[in-house]
Amino acid sequence: MVRLGRVGVSLPEQASAPRPGFFDDPAIDTLVAMLFELAQEQWVTRARLAALEHWAAHEVTAARTPWSEAYRLPPEAEAQLAEARTAFVRRVMAPIEQV
Repeated sequence: MVRLGRVGVSLPEQASAPRPGFFDDPAIDTLVAMLFELAQEQWVTRARLAALEHWAAHEVTAARTPWSEAYRLPPEAEAQLAEARTAFVRRVMAPIEQV
């Protein structure tokens, strides 16, 4: 139980309501959830690859700026990646939006 503020209201840590379902068949809900998980993993890989490619193309030597997971794209490259992400999400969601 979690206590909120000075009022002393206790709430359970886990919701007791069932997971929301978007389709009549639970198997379809599972399939859609799996699709979103795979899309998320694919996008993380794509964003990481974009950062790695930018680092490799724009850094003169690895000794000067070694690769790090914390490497950030410059704002213009980040904006291009954000546009690509929006297009990717639209493509993934297009068949679902038609339902």
